[in-house]
Amino acid sequence: MNQFLTKTLAASVIVGAGMTLFALPASAASTAAQSVTKECSTQYQAAKDGNKLNGQTWPQFLSTCSANLKTDAAAPAPAPAVKAKDAMKPAKAQTTAAAPAAAGAMSGKAVTKECSTQYQAAKTAGTLNGQKWPQFLSACSDSLKSDQSDATPPPEPTVAPTKAAASKAATAPETSANGKPLSPGEIAFRSRIRECGDEWQKAKAANKVAGQTWPQYWSACNTRLKAE
Repeated sequence: MNQFLTKTLAASVIVGAGMTLFALPASAASTAAQSVTKECSTQYQAAKDGNKLNGQTWPQFLSTCSANLKTDAAAPAPAPAVKAKDAMKPAKAQTTAAAPAAAGAMSGKAVTKECSTQYQAAKTAGTLNGQKWPQFLSACSDSLKSDQSDATPPPEPTVAPTKAAASKAATAPETSANGKPLSPGEIAFRSRIRECGDEWQKAKAANKVAGQTWPQYWSACNTRLKAE
């Protein structure tokens, strides 16, 4: 008899626990529904007081309000805002060194200076062929701006020219390997090579190249001369 009562009591406890477990989801759903109804009721009264129902009845308002609340609950949470302190942090610098940028076009000041030098040299050599300064400047400027002679670094100069040789080279007519006259852009390019080469040799002799190679030194020098 005692065993029968014990088994009956145990079975009752198990059944009761199972019913409780099944009742939990329903209870949660009921609570959520009550919360929705309560919120919609509050919104309905506010809309009614403000004459903003637009003819809606309570059942219609409840249906629309419930759908909106469910949609809002299902929407993903917004991404966290970036803190002002973090937003002001600079981006990490790339460790890969960028290739040196090609020298830009000559500045207006450098163009006028170079063309004036070439004009005086041509006038002294008698090779102006009747050109006046405005005509010479126009043709010279176009040549300098379109010249691409320095697209690649020139060979490294090995011997610094003597003063006499440099003076002679500066006044001698500029011609190509086949004897044709050089364009103003090519003349300016050769002039920059001579000047940068002379500076390079002096810097090397004084151990002031700071680990630079000739292409690096040439790039900086060429860019500087084209801007002066």
